[in-house]
Amino acid sequence: MTGPVAPSGGIPLWEPGSRIAGPGSAQGGDASPKPAAGEGPGFLAELQKALWQVNAFQLEAQAAGQALASGSVDDVAKAMIAAQKASLALELTVEVRNRAIEAYQEVMRMQI
Repeated sequence: MTGPVAPSGGIPLWEPGSRIAGPGSAQGGDASPKPAAGEGPGFLAELQKALWQVNAFQLEAQAAGQALASGSVDDVAKAMIAAQKASLALELTVEVRNRAIEAYQEVMRMQI
């Protein structure tokens, strides 16, 4: 693959094994929305920050697994901890997504 696929909205999608561009980076530009006066960081900015952290855990676990498989790392515990952190972060992300979908569906079922 040559790069992320852009849907009709023009937003690039994430590819497995690639890094998500952080705020202000050359690849992603200024991805964080500007909060209105009197507001703290926006929900989207916090969500993106959490997803970047999950991606970092996944990449760290992948690198630790490859290092362990190649024999360049003697400490198996560090590789296992990295893999467990990545697994827990991904499980939490999936559960948050599921709860958000459930909440959206509940709102859509409300009668006006």
